[in-house]
Amino acid sequence: MGSIAPEDLSTQPLRFFIFGNNIAHSLSPTIHNAAFAHYGFPHHYSIHETTNIDASNRKLLNSPDFGGASITFPHKLSVQPLLQSISPSATSMGAVNTIIVRHTDDGVRQLHGDNTDWLGIRNCIARHHSSTPKSAVVIGAGGAARAAVFAISHLGLRHVTIVNRSRATAQSLADSFPEMQFTICEALQEVKPADLIVGCIPADDVREEDIPSQMFMESGGRVVEMSYRPPVSALMSVARKRPGWTVFGGVDVLKEQAYAQFEIWTGRPAPVNIIQKALAERQKL
Repeated sequence: MGSIAPEDLSTQPLRFFIFGNNIAHSLSPTIHNAAFAHYGFPHHYSIHETTNIDASNRKLLNSPDFGGASITFPHKLSVQPLLQSISPSATSMGAVNTIIVRHTDDGVRQLHGDNTDWLGIRNCIARHHSSTPKSAVVIGAGGAARAAVFAISHLGLRHVTIVNRSRATAQSLADSFPEMQFTICEALQEVKPADLIVGCIPADDVREEDIPSQMFMESGGRVVEMSYRPPVSALMSVARKRPGWTVFGGVDVLKEQAYAQFEIWTGRPAPVNIIQKALAERQKL
C-alpha cells in the first residue's frame, strides 16, 4: 500500500487539511499549496479548526476527494480511533500528526496514521551538521519530548538526559524507550554539558537567567527549540551567544516535518526553495 496513486496526482483534485485548534495563523497551507502549485497538482490544502475531533472531521476523512491531513494540538491522540492503521513510529511516540490515504491491492480505501514530528527534529540536525551529537538533553517530558527522544535514538545516541519538574512524568517517558538509557534531572542546574539540547516546553516557562552556562559544551553544538512563539526563545537567545552553537527554532522544525509530509503524500521531493520563497512572500503581507 502507498499514498496517492501516481496517475491520480495531476488529474484528480484532492483536498488536504490541517486539523487542530487555534491554528488560524498556521504556515502549513502556504507550505503545501506552494509545493502543489510547483508540480502542477490540482490539489488544495486548507485549515479546518475544531476544538475536538467531531462530525465535521469525520465527514472530511470519509470524503472521496480527501487527500490527507496534518494533525496538530489537541487532536494527535483523539484522531487515532478513526484510522485503520498506525505506523510503528507514531505508535512509539503515542501521537499521529499525519493522515495518509492508502488503497489495498483489492482497492479498499484506508486511512493510515504516521508521525513526521521526529523527522523535523532529526532533519534540522542532520541536514546542517556532518557530525553526530555526542550527548543530548531534552527539556520537558510531554509529547514533543517523546518525538525528540525518538529522533535522538535515530541519530545513533543511546543516552538522553531529561529535564522535567515531575520526575514521575520523566520516568514515564523513559520507560517508553527501553532500548535507551536516561538520566533524569529536575532542574537545569543539574545538567552536565551536552552538544544537543532540545527545548520541549512552552518558551515562556524559562528566562535567560534560568539557563546555566554549564549546559552548553564548550566545543559547540546544536539547540532545537520546539516552540515557535515567540520566534526567539530564551534558550535560543542564550545559545546564539555561545561560540560554535547552531540554533533551530520551532518554525525550522515545522518546515522540515511538513517537507516530510509532502513527500509521503505525493512521492515527490518537497521543493524547498519554492516553499521558502512563498513563506518569505507571506511574511511581507
